[in-house]
Amino acid sequence: MNPYATEPDDIPPSDPYADLPLYGRYHRKQNDFRIDLRHVNSQSNEALSYWASVIDLCDENARIYPADDGGRDVFALGSIIVKSSHLHKQRSTIYGNIDFSYADANEIQAIAIAKSFLKDVKVPEIYFAGKIDGRQVLIQERLPGVSLAVAWPYLSQAQMESFKNQARGILRQMHSIKPTNTCQFRSYVVPDPKIRSNGRIQPLECDILFSDYNTDPDMSFMHNDLTDSNLIVDDDRIVGLIDWEMAGFFGWKRAGEVHRRLRPHDDSFWMDLYEPDKLDP
Repeated sequence: MNPYATEPDDIPPSDPYADLPLYGRYHRKQNDFRIDLRHVNSQSNEALSYWASVIDLCDENARIYPADDGGRDVFALGSIIVKSSHLHKQRSTIYGNIDFSYADANEIQAIAIAKSFLKDVKVPEIYFAGKIDGRQVLIQERLPGVSLAVAWPYLSQAQMESFKNQARGILRQMHSIKPTNTCQFRSYVVPDPKIRSNGRIQPLECDILFSDYNTDPDMSFMHNDLTDSNLIVDDDRIVGLIDWEMAGFFGWKRAGEVHRRLRPHDDSFWMDLYEPDKLDP
């Protein structure tokens, strides 16, 4: 099978994502849902009413990732991706209600940084981040292509090696971006003051990133969630990178430890992405 196929009719029943035709595969079409550009990043009453109407279109048929309690579902609606918890009852988790406003602010600022140096790899445009009916919502561009995780079963060994090398090239580009402020403590791009207690990240990740002396000699910009599901590919190239909410300034070794110990890997081939000897080309 063509790893980069996006049409549901081209996906065999044996495909791991055959029951989720909207997940990880997208090709723009004329009749796709498209947002009204007049309301992009607007918080006016008219805009909020419009974005609420968009949320109303996000039902279970459009959901591509169901969240646990306290999290946000992910929906694919034509040309956009929506993160929202509106299909869940409003209730507290053991951490209380998670405030995703810091995650969204971090994603917005991290994408702005990424745009400055990722010239051949696209990052999504953000169309809206704010409260709808008391819930934090993020609406962003849906990048054309196929998630590397979705394409993976159909790749040759040579293609797998090529994608790993391309991903390492992206990591090296990020590693060249240093913090602009004088503070050299590990941090997200937009620090979350309650990150240790609000349940956004696992306790182990919090310990890895923010315990001990909380600094690294090689602090640099890191995506911090560079899994195969967040890489968008087409025609043997990485063409997009999504989900920047965990990005921040961390050392290579520190980000690598998070990657190995906490990020999901369906294939052990991807676990050594941050090996120390891979920092240099």
